[in-house]
Amino acid sequence: MNLHDAFPSRHSTILSLVILVAAVASCSRDAIVVPSRIAGEAGPSMGKSPNALAVTSTSPSFGDLGTTIDVHILGGGFTAGAQATWLLHGAADPGHVRTNSTTFVSATELVANITIASDAQLAFWDVQVALVGGKNGVGSECFEVTSAQVLSTTPLQFVYGANNLLQVVGYYGTDAFVIDEALRFVDLGSGQAWALDPDGSIAVGRDGDGQATAWVRQLDGSWTAEGLPPAPNSVEQNATSAARTASGTLLVAGWDGTPGAKHAEAFNRPVVWQRVGSSWSNPIVYAYPAGAQRASARAVNGLGEIAGNVDASGIGAVWDDPASPTRLDGLPNAINSSGTLIVGTRASGSASVPVYWWRNPATGLWNSTGVPLPMAPGAKCISGDARGLNDAGVIVGSSCNADGKNQATVWLFDLSGTSPSLVGTPTLLPGLGAKNPTTTDVSSAAGVNQMSPYVVSGSARSGSQLLAVRWQLR
Repeated sequence: MNLHDAFPSRHSTILSLVILVAAVASCSRDAIVVPSRIAGEAGPSMGKSPNALAVTSTSPSFGDLGTTIDVHILGGGFTAGAQATWLLHGAADPGHVRTNSTTFVSATELVANITIASDAQLAFWDVQVALVGGKNGVGSECFEVTSAQVLSTTPLQFVYGANNLLQVVGYYGTDAFVIDEALRFVDLGSGQAWALDPDGSIAVGRDGDGQATAWVRQLDGSWTAEGLPPAPNSVEQNATSAARTASGTLLVAGWDGTPGAKHAEAFNRPVVWQRVGSSWSNPIVYAYPAGAQRASARAVNGLGEIAGNVDASGIGAVWDDPASPTRLDGLPNAINSSGTLIVGTRASGSASVPVYWWRNPATGLWNSTGVPLPMAPGAKCISGDARGLNDAGVIVGSSCNADGKNQATVWLFDLSGTSPSLVGTPTLLPGLGAKNPTTTDVSSAAGVNQMSPYVVSGSARSGSQLLAVRWQLR
């Protein structure tokens, strides 16, 4: 699968805003230079003399396909008349990344105005600075040409879910948020938002007091919080997923905590709420698997089937109805609408790996042993998580890349046979210039829509910050 820019709203304004909030990404490990317009004041470079020609970082450290942007080149030894050039595999390619102008700011900073073609190669590019007289310096792989569309410059903690309308939910700080195509970033107040109604009118999760909550969009575009009814003896709940039945009834799955479970998830029960019109039903409690003492729902489809975790042993289950659980050997994250495929993660040594479970069409029974999803070519490790899927066989999540970091990944499956079969190799989705972050991940995909062209939603790191992004597949 190739990626391309198909969002006409993309332009340099978003990238300019990112400069104000994103940390500077370093081209090399031995020096980081902070530009005066980001730090607020001029200061000496760290790790190298300003008289030694060096390119140490860029800000922003990424650029979108089909855009013209200003890029701050940071380092040392710059002089008036310096010219910047973008290189791929050691060679200039002005037909795909063209430098329109280079402005000298100081011995440690230049500003290059560049145009990135819509068909430029998605990769980390080198940035070369040439001085008058022929001296050159190169910052290796310090700028990423990407197709990741930044949805909001607000730094996040987690993107939990997305829906077919390309809305995204999660939390930042202590507040829940929804990113809406019309209203953009919306603070929903204290809590965490975990999932969205497929129709886009309701976000669900929990409020700051640990109570299951639905945020309902009003006619004026505002969102109003509604508490979901608790089960008997409930002390805490969370709503984690949502789906619509064929008749339009909204199903919301999650968990309900009994006494002793407050903020500990010690005795959770898997539950499903229904909303018909503007009224919520009392939650239906799903049975524990035999021998289990707790469980919770993480995913639901329009058939009322749920999948989630069991006890605290790193395993899960799928329920075809409230009384019929089947244990799985890992933790499910999503189930397709026909109830034939589940994706999630399973412990493997000290790491977790992305896996899928499928229903045997001949017997109608689930294969309870998860099948590992492969890593992309060149991966340095085996790790990751499968977090979302659609009915066309597109699975999204994260997997290990060539730098040993987890990166947003797409797997494409053929579902026409008796069992799912992988088509081609996994595709790593480009990020926001964070090649070697201090964390174990550079990006992660949380969901994919049902309709082609498929759009993947998730998050990616820009410097030390996590931003909501989306990618389009073709």
